Amino acid sequence: MTPRSKLRIPFLLLSAFLFYNFHHPLANWILGSSRVAKQSLRQFNFPEGEEVYDATEIEEQHDVIKIAPAAPPPLYCQSYECGRGRWHPRKDPFKTLQDVQIAYSNLWHPVWDGCGIYDPFGELDGEEKKKVEGQRLVDTLNWEWVPGRGLLLEYDPVDFVVRMLKSPGGLVLVGDSISRQHWHAIYYTFRHLNITFDSNPKHLPLAGVANVEQFVLSKTSAMTKILQEKAGVPQSRMERPFFTLLEDHMGLGETDIRAITNAKPNYNWYHKFRRVEGWEDHLKWLAKPRSGEEASVTEDTLVMINAGAHWSRHELAMLRAPTDKQEQALLEDTYPRMIDLVTSRLSPIERTSIYYRSTSPGHPKCEEHTLPYKDMADARLQEQNLVQRLKDTVSSADEKKQRSRWDWDLFKAHNELWNRTIHVMNERRPAGAKGAKWHYFDVWDVSMQRPDAHLEPGKDCLHWCLPTIFDDWTRMFYHRVKLDEGRVR
Repeated sequence: MTPRSKLRIPFLLLSAFLFYNFHHPLANWILGSSRVAKQSLRQFNFPEGEEVYDATEIEEQHDVIKIAPAAPPPLYCQSYECGRGRWHPRKDPFKTLQDVQIAYSNLWHPVWDGCGIYDPFGELDGEEKKKVEGQRLVDTLNWEWVPGRGLLLEYDPVDFVVRMLKSPGGLVLVGDSISRQHWHAIYYTFRHLNITFDSNPKHLPLAGVANVEQFVLSKTSAMTKILQEKAGVPQSRMERPFFTLLEDHMGLGETDIRAITNAKPNYNWYHKFRRVEGWEDHLKWLAKPRSGEEASVTEDTLVMINAGAHWSRHELAMLRAPTDKQEQALLEDTYPRMIDLVTSRLSPIERTSIYYRSTSPGHPKCEEHTLPYKDMADARLQEQNLVQRLKDTVSSADEKKQRSRWDWDLFKAHNELWNRTIHVMNERRPAGAKGAKWHYFDVWDVSMQRPDAHLEPGKDCLHWCLPTIFDDWTRMFYHRVKLDEGRVR
């Protein structure tokens, strides 16, 4: 054995002795602490008078107060949330006009083939113009509305028609030419699924009356039989409209408008507003429950109404004052009177759910836009100084005056008047009231962010290219009805 080996043995023995003497007390201390932790707190001496809580005993007695986890937010957007968001590129974009026409194909109407284009010098014609118009339609449809929170239901035209059949009067649109555009886009979705109908059959009230469209499902169609079976309604319901348009630009007639505008007796009534005289009475007829249908026709008749763009100084020439500001004050005094008249006449109608659809905005110089705004903040920023920008689109003083009298800057204020009125009516609505249920259907943000989607850039920056944003309005409305009726959460 070498000298180094002789020294290694005592070193190892010393190391083992030190390791044991250090770690053994440490282990005992740890184990002891663990045992103390398991002992009842009552074994310790606390100052007299202090209350002692024994967590072990409380747990054994099942008295522990457990805070329930917060409920997850609803999967689907709720009410006003659905109209707050932004436009996103379509997940499966259309690549060509043919893709669009396949998606919208039907056996009954020409397929959408384009949107108007800005061509101030008439440089395009014939096939070249059609090609550019077709591409604009593709580009405009390649965006989809996405709420900032929650999801929108997928639109189901069959389910929508079934819902219409389960009410006495189906769905009724009342409004101006933009309401007519929306009506057109809605019924196109039915045609795509081979849902056929007759317009204004002779047995209906108002058949043949101007500005009225009443759709009754075709009796000979196999799809009609399927829809009737799904709805479970009797044949008597199938004789009445499931979808109606009453194109009434103002919501009121000459006598009412003269009264609320304080027009002079000798004021020359030259206006040619599209009008359905007595449309309120026709709505009452549509919504009236019928004998023999009590078991299956149980839902409210749906009404979507708008009275917006035509309520301007341009249309109401009797509103005259020395300055624009004073004239607008007259209009602002008149508009609430119109709301009061319309709501007072419709509110007593039972078995109706009435949705006021907000007036959509116009975009001066919409020809300068080929894309949606990135969000609502961007839209507000870019659409400042609306009246001045609208006046800048024309050159003469008379034209500038006319543009200012369009009162596009009051659309949002008028929408808010409707919103507040409906809110107050609902707050005051007695429990169990049988009259109409009022709702505010807001499409302002959805439309405000689409300066690129107007009908004829450079000429018409108020109406919309079909079907573009109307398809999103329809999907939102379908979702909203489901939500309000408790069929989605």
